Amino acid sequence: MTTHSSRRINALANGLGSQTYLEVGVAAGDTFRDVTIPTKWAVDPRFRFDYASIETEDVRFFNVPSDDFFTSTHVAKPFDIVFLDGLHTFEQTFRDFCSTLLITHERSIIILDDTIPSDVYSSLPDIKLAIQSRERAGLKGRAWHGDVFKMIFAVHDFFPTLSYATVNTGGNPQTIVWRECRLDFKPLFNSLETISRLNFFDLHEYQPFFNLENEEILIDKLIGRMK
Repeated sequence: MTTHSSRRINALANGLGSQTYLEVGVAAGDTFRDVTIPTKWAVDPRFRFDYASIETEDVRFFNVPSDDFFTSTHVAKPFDIVFLDGLHTFEQTFRDFCSTLLITHERSIIILDDTIPSDVYSSLPDIKLAIQSRERAGLKGRAWHGDVFKMIFAVHDFFPTLSYATVNTGGNPQTIVWRECRLDFKPLFNSLETISRLNFFDLHEYQPFFNLENEEILIDKLIGRMK
């Protein structure tokens, strides 16, 4: 079954003619296996499927933490699309994002997963605490987005040569980042420490900075800009 992630990735890839793809945080591989880009690399310290059976010269799997991958793997050709869905903490995602910038090019697309938590419990950076807290409140569900939402503010404040928008239709919200200078740039917090201390209840106040967009409209807009 096509996931909302693979649907968005394939739509961008088809429109932009993308040939290389990197996915960080693959788990059971539902998204990765459905992506139709010819050259695909997957990174995860614990794959939850028999990846060896589908590995080829063009479809490669790296069974290591993302930090190990970025610091020890030679990337001969920059990736066209990168999907970051690793450990759902601000610190790890920020580190993965910075490393990704070194192995992408001017027309690359970077997709950040889980940038809008579904509730206050989902926004906690500790998955066990998130689930336990929800259970103690008498609620059901195991949703966990972590504090990846802070990445939106980090990109906004510290990467003025990058533009971004957050898809909030057709599935789990994701933030798409591309290389385009923001000419009206002005930091909001100008402090990574301040950003690291944001919580779920701050999101409503700063929601305009999410740059919310309809999925189809944003994808069409990006394809039109980059063709």
